[in-house]
Amino acid sequence: MPTPPKPAGEEQSQSDIIVTGYRASVERSISIKRKAAGIVDAITAEDMGKMPDLNLSESLQRVPGVTIDRNANGEGRSINLRGLGATFTRVELDGMSGLANGTGGRFGVNQSGRAFNFEILPSELFSKAEIYKTATPDQTEGGLAGLVQLEIPKPLDHKGFKLSAGALGNYGQNTGRVDPRLSLLVSQNWNDTFGIAASIAWSRSHFVTDTAEGGSWRAFSNVNTGTRASDAVRTALIANGPRYYHFNENRNSLGATLSTQYRPSDKLEVSVDGIFAKLKSNSRALRDDMALESGINNPISTTIDSGVITAGQFTGVQQRVGDNHYTTDETMGQIIARVDWHPADGWLIRPSIGYARRKANRTWNLYSYRLADSSGKFDPGIVSYKMRGNFIDFSSTATDFSSDAQNFLFNVFVFRPTADVTDELQGKIDLEKTFDGPLKNVRAGFRYADSSKTRTASQSRLNVSSGIANAAVPNLGSVAGLVGYNVSGSTGPSSILGINESLINGVYFPNSVAVTGTALRDYTGYAAQQTYTIGEKTLSGYASAEFDVSDVQVIGGVRFVSTKQTSSGSTVANINLETQTITPVSYNKTYTAFLPSLTAKWDVVPGAIVRAAYSRTLTRPDYDSLAPSETVSGIDAGGGTGTKGNPNLNPYLSDNIDLGAEYYFGKDGLIAANVFYKKMDGFIDTTTFVETRTYPRQADGVLATGPITFTQPVNSVSASVKGLELAAQSRLWFLPGMFSNLGVQANLTLTDSSANFSMANDVRSRGLPGLSKRSWNATLYYSTPTLDVRFSYAWRSRYLAQFSDDFAIPRFVNAYGQLDFSANYNLNSHISFQLQGLNLTRNQEVDVSSAAYLPYGVNQLDRRILFGARVTF
Repeated sequence: MPTPPKPAGEEQSQSDIIVTGYRASVERSISIKRKAAGIVDAITAEDMGKMPDLNLSESLQRVPGVTIDRNANGEGRSINLRGLGATFTRVELDGMSGLANGTGGRFGVNQSGRAFNFEILPSELFSKAEIYKTATPDQTEGGLAGLVQLEIPKPLDHKGFKLSAGALGNYGQNTGRVDPRLSLLVSQNWNDTFGIAASIAWSRSHFVTDTAEGGSWRAFSNVNTGTRASDAVRTALIANGPRYYHFNENRNSLGATLSTQYRPSDKLEVSVDGIFAKLKSNSRALRDDMALESGINNPISTTIDSGVITAGQFTGVQQRVGDNHYTTDETMGQIIARVDWHPADGWLIRPSIGYARRKANRTWNLYSYRLADSSGKFDPGIVSYKMRGNFIDFSSTATDFSSDAQNFLFNVFVFRPTADVTDELQGKIDLEKTFDGPLKNVRAGFRYADSSKTRTASQSRLNVSSGIANAAVPNLGSVAGLVGYNVSGSTGPSSILGINESLINGVYFPNSVAVTGTALRDYTGYAAQQTYTIGEKTLSGYASAEFDVSDVQVIGGVRFVSTKQTSSGSTVANINLETQTITPVSYNKTYTAFLPSLTAKWDVVPGAIVRAAYSRTLTRPDYDSLAPSETVSGIDAGGGTGTKGNPNLNPYLSDNIDLGAEYYFGKDGLIAANVFYKKMDGFIDTTTFVETRTYPRQADGVLATGPITFTQPVNSVSASVKGLELAAQSRLWFLPGMFSNLGVQANLTLTDSSANFSMANDVRSRGLPGLSKRSWNATLYYSTPTLDVRFSYAWRSRYLAQFSDDFAIPRFVNAYGQLDFSANYNLNSHISFQLQGLNLTRNQEVDVSSAAYLPYGVNQLDRRILFGARVTF
């Protein structure tokens, strides 16, 4: 019989086998967790340049309490920690702030928050990720939910010369293509005195995702502006956006790191580290829709069930082909220099200085066409839809969206380029004095950071000239192309109409001039309203003390933070009129915060640990919420909707309590339970007010005056989050023979929230955005020095993805689970072969609308297979 593992903390035999691969990664991660003062989880590389997953956020979701937000392609983009959205988690890259890039929303273009986007960083660049769920005074503020620290490979961590090179093919079932992914890491350590480590990773990726949608649901009275329907029909909910969506992206990513260390003695170490990443992509979101938005007549027929129109026939419905084309050119770079100096016994002085910058230039071009009959009259035919499970089946007697492109007349072109630049200069100094006796150390430090976020936006539109018929302008047939379409279970066609963007300039801008019958207008007022800069100068300091009494470790202290904030932008009077006036504005705000914390760790018996912690943490509001900017949409004579920023917002503050118990056995065995509670003040809600404005209609550019219902963020809500995290993992040492190399990891997180939002029946009171009440992960692995095989499944329950989606209706994502696979075979000590599978079961993501959870859309996510080899020396 195999010998059972000893409790952690007891000596292991010197003849123990040195483990490698995934099992070695598990052991290192457990060791980090056990030694930590607070509640910490870790993900470590299996080998140099080989993290467990090729997407960092996919690796992090294996940790209890972590879920991920996915982009339109199903790829992990950002993380949610303990039920709070991505903006509440601070991410640090090798000691520097992980800067946001303005990416968010379904298309990745329309947000300007603080959430860190992981898409730009290949996992091959990093050796370790640590997730801190409890705060200590030395941690930089900003992560109300927690802190994620990513570390690049360091040369003095390895002996002599090391090299790791990898080549993978990345096959996507939706695309049918194999894309390359290459990486190289080189490290040299000269006598543990001087070392250089450098890595580079490059990949080319193609993504395709198709979606069948019904869109948001709202009362029929909102769209019934044609012949009036009965009150019973007008109060029923209708699907506002039956549509076929086709997403694709072509992406090139490049990442590199450089780390240098100089350690002339055990008293001094100097290091300089740098990270560079670049992402370029061409993306597309093609939308063929039957928009039940306005102008709808009394229905020909309806089926109403519990106040919902589950089926109906309608006239006066816009039928459109809208093709959104995006480009992104994003770069990120940082450099940090550090010194660890021990001037005398028991003293450590650690100064550092660093600079980080992230820039994203984007274009967003919309090409829109609208169906007309042979006489040029818009919105012909009868549109029908029927609810069927998660699907909305829809059709029209006038189009099948895959033929007769010439019947779609020119509607509008909208061009919206933006540039986002975020940078930060930081200087830090940390001091530590260690002692013998119960008082183990006293620490203090200061940090100064000067950061800024600038968004520069512009907008222009091509409309039909006044007095010109739409039929006189080139129609969709002049630039059309068919695009393949496939959503399993949908009744949609096998291909849908789209735009060949390469033909646009020749048809609509011959000789760089707008084609006859159209006019290109630059909307300078929009540009001024949506361009802003947020500057923050932060000075912080901390002091803490650590006590060890018998088997109890206690760390207590306080962090002080002072922030000077400047929000700059423009106000626009008489926008879009001849009397338009743009006036620069700037708002200053200063705030301070004291952030105390107390952490206790008790080694009850060998291998058994009990932890307790209290902390006060903060997160600053998103940049777009602070901006003195304004956006308006949906304009017609009946009005529209808009948003405004609020430079006077205060940061979110939270008082946090954590209790945990852990039992370690062997090097890879763990049973753990944590409970947590967060009480948040200053949570942001929205206030609503109405102003009369004059704006151009999107369809024809004609100015329309009407009431605009604006929303603006305000600090007015108290909220709380509570939860339970359970985790267990072990190698199955008790099984016979080769089966003793099997191992399991499993965790479960239960989370709940409450909030006093001002609006009655606010869906956020059921669960804050991004919060899944249940999530769990399970991994079964087989690990030997020759072969590593791993199956991992991650699942989360329904969550609120967007509080204000189409027409300000909430959108949720239903429960979703994904099965992934990874295998690594070592041919010898230098050559290994890899195989990975993502979303093996090709699960679909299902979105639902409103508090009634009505069908919104079904996303056909991709199954991806990666295969290749690695060489190590």
